Amino acid sequence: MTSNKFYISDEYYYTIKRIKNRIIYIPCDELKAKQRFFLNAIKWLYPYKADTLNSAKIHSGKKWILKMDIKSFYDSVPSYEIQRVVSKVCRRINQYNNSLSYLSLVTINGKLPTGAPTSSHIANACFNKIDKEIMSVSSAFGVDYTRYVDDLTFSSYCKETLEIVKKKVTALLEFYGYKINKKKTKYISDNKQQNVLGLVINNYRVRLPKDFKRKIRAMLHSYAIYIYNSSIKDTKHLAWDIKRIRQFEGYISYINHVDSKFYVQLKRYAKKLEQKYWVIIPFFGKKKYINQETDL
Repeated sequence: MTSNKFYISDEYYYTIKRIKNRIIYIPCDELKAKQRFFLNAIKWLYPYKADTLNSAKIHSGKKWILKMDIKSFYDSVPSYEIQRVVSKVCRRINQYNNSLSYLSLVTINGKLPTGAPTSSHIANACFNKIDKEIMSVSSAFGVDYTRYVDDLTFSSYCKETLEIVKKKVTALLEFYGYKINKKKTKYISDNKQQNVLGLVINNYRVRLPKDFKRKIRAMLHSYAIYIYNSSIKDTKHLAWDIKRIRQFEGYISYINHVDSKFYVQLKRYAKKLEQKYWVIIPFFGKKKYINQETDL
Protein backbone atom coordinates (compact mmCIF):
# COMPACT_ATOMS: atom_id res chain seq x y z
CA MET A 1 0.00 0.00 0.00
CA THR A 2 1.38 3.43 -0.98
CA SER A 3 0.07 6.94 -0.42
CA ASN A 4 0.55 10.43 -1.89
CA LYS A 5 -1.28 13.74 -2.06
CA PHE A 6 -3.60 14.98 -4.80
CA TYR A 7 -4.33 18.74 -4.69
CA ILE A 8 -7.60 20.11 -6.05
CA SER A 9 -6.62 23.69 -5.07
CA ASP A 10 -3.92 25.51 -3.14
CA GLU A 11 -5.88 24.87 0.05
CA TYR A 12 -7.54 21.49 -0.39
CA TYR A 13 -6.07 18.08 -1.15
CA TYR A 14 -6.73 14.34 -0.89
CA THR A 15 -4.35 11.72 0.40
CA ILE A 16 -4.51 8.87 -2.10
CA LYS A 17 -4.28 5.33 -0.77
CA ARG A 18 -4.02 2.42 -3.17
CA ILE A 19 -5.24 -0.87 -1.72
CA LYS A 20 -4.97 -3.67 -4.28
CA ASN A 21 -7.09 -2.43 -7.22
CA ARG A 22 -8.95 0.22 -5.24
CA ILE A 23 -8.05 3.89 -4.95
CA ILE A 24 -9.26 5.66 -1.82
CA TYR A 25 -9.27 9.47 -1.64
CA ILE A 26 -8.99 10.72 1.94
CA PRO A 27 -9.81 14.44 2.18
CA CYS A 28 -7.68 16.71 4.33
CA ASP A 29 -9.36 18.12 7.46
CA GLU A 30 -10.23 21.44 5.82
CA LEU A 31 -11.76 19.78 2.78
CA LYS A 32 -13.60 17.24 4.91
CA ALA A 33 -15.17 20.07 6.94
CA LYS A 34 -16.47 21.69 3.74
CA GLN A 35 -17.78 18.38 2.48
CA ARG A 36 -19.55 17.60 5.75
CA PHE A 37 -21.26 21.00 5.67
CA PHE A 38 -22.52 20.23 2.18
CA LEU A 39 -23.43 16.69 3.23
CA ASN A 40 -25.87 18.04 5.83
CA ALA A 41 -27.57 20.05 3.09
CA ILE A 42 -27.80 16.97 0.87
CA LYS A 43 -29.34 14.94 3.68
CA TRP A 44 -31.89 17.67 4.26
CA LEU A 45 -32.96 17.69 0.60
CA TYR A 46 -32.45 13.98 -0.10
CA PRO A 47 -33.07 12.10 3.16
CA TYR A 48 -31.71 8.57 2.98
CA LYS A 49 -31.09 6.14 5.81
CA ALA A 50 -30.20 2.52 5.20
CA ASP A 51 -30.86 0.29 8.20
CA THR A 52 -29.00 -3.02 7.87
CA LEU A 53 -31.30 -4.80 10.32
CA ASN A 54 -34.52 -3.78 8.58
CA SER A 55 -33.03 -4.52 5.16
CA ALA A 56 -32.01 -8.01 6.30
CA LYS A 57 -35.43 -8.69 7.86
CA ILE A 58 -37.14 -8.06 4.53
CA HIS A 59 -35.33 -11.05 3.03
CA SER A 60 -35.43 -13.33 6.06
CA GLY A 61 -37.07 -16.72 5.59
CA LYS A 62 -37.08 -16.66 1.78
CA LYS A 63 -36.19 -19.78 -0.18
CA TRP A 64 -33.84 -17.91 -2.50
CA ILE A 65 -31.92 -14.64 -2.42
CA LEU A 66 -30.15 -13.01 -5.35
CA LYS A 67 -27.17 -10.74 -4.72
CA MET A 68 -26.00 -8.33 -7.41
CA ASP A 69 -23.26 -5.71 -7.38
CA ILE A 70 -22.96 -2.60 -9.54
CA LYS A 71 -19.52 -2.44 -11.12
CA SER A 72 -17.52 0.76 -10.36
CA PHE A 73 -20.61 2.38 -8.87
CA TYR A 74 -19.22 5.85 -8.11
CA ASP A 75 -17.45 6.08 -11.47
CA SER A 76 -20.68 5.08 -13.22
CA VAL A 77 -22.82 7.88 -11.79
CA PRO A 78 -23.33 10.28 -14.74
CA SER A 79 -21.67 13.68 -14.38
CA TYR A 80 -24.84 15.48 -15.45
CA GLU A 81 -26.77 13.75 -12.64
CA ILE A 82 -24.15 14.80 -10.10
CA GLN A 83 -24.35 18.38 -11.40
CA ARG A 84 -28.15 18.30 -11.16
CA VAL A 85 -28.09 17.18 -7.53
CA VAL A 86 -25.36 19.63 -6.50
CA SER A 87 -27.12 22.54 -8.23
CA LYS A 88 -30.43 21.68 -6.55
CA VAL A 89 -28.79 21.52 -3.12
CA CYS A 90 -26.99 24.82 -3.70
CA ARG A 91 -30.27 26.43 -4.70
CA ARG A 92 -31.85 25.30 -1.43
CA ILE A 93 -29.04 26.78 0.67
CA ASN A 94 -28.94 30.00 -1.39
CA GLN A 95 -25.58 29.13 -2.92
CA TYR A 96 -26.65 28.57 -6.53
CA ASN A 97 -24.04 31.02 -7.85
CA ASN A 98 -21.38 28.92 -6.11
CA SER A 99 -22.60 25.55 -7.42
CA LEU A 100 -19.49 25.06 -9.55
CA SER A 101 -17.30 25.68 -6.51
CA TYR A 102 -19.20 23.10 -4.48
CA LEU A 103 -19.11 20.70 -7.42
CA SER A 104 -15.30 20.91 -7.44
CA LEU A 105 -15.27 20.10 -3.71
CA VAL A 106 -17.21 16.84 -4.04
CA THR A 107 -15.93 15.49 -7.37
CA ILE A 108 -12.67 14.68 -9.11
CA ASN A 109 -12.77 15.07 -12.88
CA GLY A 110 -16.56 14.98 -12.74
CA LYS A 111 -16.69 11.72 -10.75
CA LEU A 112 -17.46 10.90 -7.13
CA PRO A 113 -14.28 9.98 -5.23
CA THR A 114 -14.32 6.91 -3.03
CA GLY A 115 -13.49 8.13 0.47
CA ALA A 116 -15.23 11.51 0.42
CA PRO A 117 -18.11 11.66 2.95
CA THR A 118 -20.41 13.19 0.33
CA SER A 119 -20.00 10.54 -2.38
CA SER A 120 -22.39 7.93 -1.03
CA HIS A 121 -25.26 10.33 -0.42
CA ILE A 122 -24.86 12.08 -3.77
CA ALA A 123 -24.80 8.69 -5.52
CA ASN A 124 -27.98 7.65 -3.68
CA ALA A 125 -29.69 10.90 -4.70
CA CYS A 126 -28.72 10.32 -8.33
CA PHE A 127 -29.89 6.70 -8.15
CA ASN A 128 -33.26 7.52 -6.59
CA LYS A 129 -35.23 7.34 -9.86
CA ILE A 130 -33.63 4.02 -10.82
CA ASP A 131 -34.36 2.62 -7.36
CA LYS A 132 -38.05 3.30 -7.88
CA GLU A 133 -38.01 1.57 -11.26
CA ILE A 134 -36.21 -1.49 -9.85
CA MET A 135 -38.72 -1.59 -7.01
CA SER A 136 -41.57 -1.45 -9.51
CA VAL A 137 -40.14 -4.34 -11.54
CA SER A 138 -39.51 -6.41 -8.42
CA SER A 139 -42.96 -5.79 -6.96
CA ALA A 140 -44.62 -6.83 -10.22
CA PHE A 141 -43.11 -10.30 -9.74
CA GLY A 142 -43.63 -10.49 -5.98
CA VAL A 143 -39.91 -10.11 -5.29
CA ASP A 144 -38.50 -8.11 -2.36
CA TYR A 145 -35.70 -5.66 -3.14
CA THR A 146 -33.23 -3.63 -1.06
CA ARG A 147 -30.06 -1.74 -1.93
CA TYR A 148 -27.08 -0.58 0.11
CA VAL A 149 -24.81 1.64 -2.01
CA ASP A 150 -23.78 -0.73 -4.85
CA ASP A 151 -25.13 -3.96 -3.30
CA LEU A 152 -28.52 -5.04 -4.62
CA THR A 153 -30.42 -7.86 -2.90
CA PHE A 154 -33.55 -9.62 -4.12
CA SER A 155 -35.46 -12.46 -2.47
CA SER A 156 -38.24 -14.81 -3.45
CA TYR A 157 -39.57 -18.31 -2.86
CA CYS A 158 -38.90 -19.14 -6.53
CA LYS A 159 -35.49 -19.08 -8.22
CA GLU A 160 -37.03 -18.88 -11.70
CA THR A 161 -38.77 -15.63 -10.74
CA LEU A 162 -35.47 -14.18 -9.55
CA GLU A 163 -33.87 -15.13 -12.85
CA ILE A 164 -36.52 -13.13 -14.73
CA VAL A 165 -36.08 -10.12 -12.45
CA LYS A 166 -32.29 -10.34 -12.82
CA LYS A 167 -32.54 -10.05 -16.62
CA LYS A 168 -34.93 -7.10 -16.42
CA VAL A 169 -32.91 -5.25 -13.78
CA THR A 170 -29.65 -5.83 -15.70
CA ALA A 171 -31.23 -4.36 -18.83
CA LEU A 172 -32.63 -1.44 -16.85
CA LEU A 173 -29.26 -0.62 -15.29
CA GLU A 174 -27.47 -0.86 -18.63
CA PHE A 175 -30.01 1.59 -20.09
CA TYR A 176 -28.90 4.14 -17.47
CA GLY A 177 -25.20 3.42 -17.97
CA TYR A 178 -24.57 1.02 -15.08
CA LYS A 179 -23.12 -2.48 -15.36
CA ILE A 180 -23.49 -5.51 -13.13
CA ASN A 181 -20.37 -7.20 -11.78
CA LYS A 182 -21.04 -10.74 -12.96
CA LYS A 183 -18.38 -12.21 -10.66
CA LYS A 184 -20.32 -10.98 -7.61
CA THR A 185 -23.75 -12.07 -8.85
CA LYS A 186 -24.98 -15.17 -7.05
CA TYR A 187 -28.07 -17.09 -5.96
CA ILE A 188 -28.16 -18.50 -2.43
CA SER A 189 -30.74 -21.06 -1.32
CA ASP A 190 -31.95 -21.48 2.24
CA ASN A 191 -30.02 -24.76 2.65
CA LYS A 192 -26.85 -22.63 2.76
CA GLN A 193 -25.98 -19.63 4.89
CA GLN A 194 -27.83 -16.63 3.50
CA ASN A 195 -25.96 -13.44 4.32
CA VAL A 196 -27.37 -9.94 3.73
CA LEU A 197 -25.22 -6.93 4.66
CA GLY A 198 -23.20 -9.04 7.08
CA LEU A 199 -26.22 -10.60 8.81
CA VAL A 200 -27.38 -14.23 8.58
CA ILE A 201 -31.10 -14.42 7.69
CA ASN A 202 -31.89 -18.15 7.56
CA ASN A 203 -35.00 -19.61 9.25
CA TYR A 204 -36.78 -16.28 9.74
CA ARG A 205 -34.03 -15.16 12.14
CA VAL A 206 -31.60 -12.29 11.74
CA ARG A 207 -28.31 -12.71 13.57
CA LEU A 208 -24.59 -12.10 13.34
CA PRO A 209 -22.29 -14.72 11.76
CA LYS A 210 -20.37 -17.03 14.08
CA ASP A 211 -16.95 -15.89 12.84
CA PHE A 212 -17.82 -12.26 13.65
CA LYS A 213 -18.98 -13.28 17.14
CA ARG A 214 -15.71 -15.14 17.74
CA LYS A 215 -13.77 -12.07 16.62
CA ILE A 216 -15.67 -9.79 19.03
CA ARG A 217 -15.23 -12.18 21.97
CA ALA A 218 -11.50 -12.38 21.22
CA MET A 219 -11.25 -8.58 21.08
CA LEU A 220 -13.09 -8.27 24.39
CA HIS A 221 -10.70 -10.75 26.00
CA SER A 222 -7.73 -8.90 24.50
CA TYR A 223 -8.98 -5.63 25.94
CA ALA A 224 -9.41 -7.14 29.42
CA ILE A 225 -5.82 -8.38 29.36
CA TYR A 226 -4.62 -5.02 28.03
CA ILE A 227 -6.15 -3.24 31.01
CA TYR A 228 -4.73 -5.87 33.36
CA ASN A 229 -1.25 -5.35 31.90
CA SER A 230 -1.58 -1.57 31.51
CA SER A 231 1.32 -0.87 33.85
CA ILE A 232 3.78 -2.95 31.80
CA LYS A 233 4.60 -3.39 28.13
CA ASP A 234 1.95 -5.51 26.46
CA THR A 235 3.96 -7.73 24.12
CA LYS A 236 1.44 -10.52 23.69
CA HIS A 237 -1.60 -8.53 22.63
CA LEU A 238 -2.19 -5.66 20.26
CA ALA A 239 -2.07 -2.19 21.80
CA TRP A 240 -5.42 -0.56 22.43
CA ASP A 241 -5.15 3.09 21.43
CA ILE A 242 -8.03 5.56 21.32
CA LYS A 243 -8.86 4.73 17.71
CA ARG A 244 -9.15 1.01 18.39
CA ILE A 245 -11.27 1.55 21.50
CA ARG A 246 -13.66 3.84 19.60
CA GLN A 247 -13.90 1.23 16.87
CA PHE A 248 -14.81 -1.46 19.39
CA GLU A 249 -17.40 0.83 20.99
CA GLY A 250 -18.95 1.10 17.54
CA TYR A 251 -19.03 -2.69 17.24
CA ILE A 252 -20.82 -3.01 20.59
CA SER A 253 -23.40 -0.39 19.62
CA TYR A 254 -23.98 -2.17 16.30
CA ILE A 255 -24.35 -5.54 18.03
CA ASN A 256 -26.89 -4.10 20.46
CA HIS A 257 -28.92 -2.89 17.47
CA VAL A 258 -28.84 -5.95 15.23
CA ASP A 259 -28.45 -8.93 17.61
CA SER A 260 -29.70 -8.22 21.14
CA LYS A 261 -29.33 -11.87 22.14
CA PHE A 262 -25.61 -11.87 21.42
CA TYR A 263 -25.28 -8.47 23.12
CA VAL A 264 -26.63 -9.98 26.36
CA GLN A 265 -24.25 -12.95 26.01
CA LEU A 266 -21.34 -10.58 25.42
CA LYS A 267 -22.28 -8.51 28.46
CA ARG A 268 -22.23 -11.65 30.63
CA TYR A 269 -18.85 -12.62 29.20
CA ALA A 270 -17.51 -9.15 29.99
CA LYS A 271 -18.63 -9.55 33.60
CA LYS A 272 -16.74 -12.84 33.88
CA LEU A 273 -13.62 -11.18 32.48
CA GLU A 274 -13.95 -8.37 35.01
CA GLN A 275 -14.11 -10.87 37.85
CA LYS A 276 -11.19 -12.90 36.47
CA TYR A 277 -8.81 -10.01 35.83
CA TRP A 278 -10.11 -7.49 38.38
CA VAL A 279 -10.73 -4.82 35.74
CA ILE A 280 -13.56 -2.55 34.56
CA ILE A 281 -14.74 -3.02 30.98
CA PRO A 282 -16.37 0.25 29.83
CA PHE A 283 -18.37 -0.83 26.78
CA PHE A 284 -21.64 -1.73 28.51
CA GLY A 285 -22.70 1.52 30.17
CA LYS A 286 -20.05 1.53 32.88
CA LYS A 287 -17.55 4.17 33.91
CA LYS A 288 -14.63 4.34 31.52
CA TYR A 289 -11.30 2.92 32.62
CA ILE A 290 -8.62 5.60 32.94
CA ASN A 291 -5.27 4.80 31.38
CA GLN A 292 -2.54 7.41 31.69
CA GLU A 293 -0.77 6.24 28.55
CA THR A 294 -3.81 6.72 26.29
CA ASP A 295 -5.50 9.54 28.25
CA LEU A 296 -8.71 7.55 28.51
